[in-house]
Amino acid sequence: MPYDLLSYFDQRFEKKARLKIKSGPFLTISRQTGCNGSGIAADLVRALKKQDKSWKFINKEILEESATQLKIDPSRIKYVFDSIKRTHADDVIAALSSRYYKSDKAVRKTITEVLRHYATAGKVIMVGRAGVATTKDMPGGIHIRLIAPYDWRVTSLKRRKSFEHVKVDTFIREHDKKKRKLIEDFCGKTINEIQFDLTINCASFSRQQLIDMILEAMKMKNLL
Repeated sequence: MPYDLLSYFDQRFEKKARLKIKSGPFLTISRQTGCNGSGIAADLVRALKKQDKSWKFINKEILEESATQLKIDPSRIKYVFDSIKRTHADDVIAALSSRYYKSDKAVRKTITEVLRHYATAGKVIMVGRAGVATTKDMPGGIHIRLIAPYDWRVTSLKRRKSFEHVKVDTFIREHDKKKRKLIEDFCGKTINEIQFDLTINCASFSRQQLIDMILEAMKMKNLL
């Protein structure tokens, strides 16, 4: 990602002129643990490809590109996505112990810039990573929230081979908390105060119905 483009974003932020940046089309997916947001995003990309529309979805790339911009290892900023709050004392200790130290403010600012860069470039589905919190004011996007009853999510994860030896109920509780806190930290609002464009109960629809519903919403919002 070109440095001059990020500098341009920074100048626009300081002037509080974010809405003037042409953006989209883009989609953000926020989900409760077990709703398989990445799987649904991948299915959406395949469905769009069949319509000769070239889209992509991103998740871990946000962490990696943010780290690249900061010139540090991704592990050094993973704490943000794990919703671990650094104190002032933590910052002081880190600054004294590492020549590659980056302040919490700098890390979060860079993550925001990366997310907004993707939204501006368009034709992208951003899964998690506070996408809704950092792009809600940008035109050209639609924000989806995937939810499901707790028991349904437990069953859903237990069906996945990668969760064969995982205590699923504990995993869901811990990751629900992390996902919720990440969005709330970036938004400054509780999850219940955030206005999503479409909230879908995954337990009420088949995977294909979910895909069709989201595609239809994208058409209605003129993203396609």
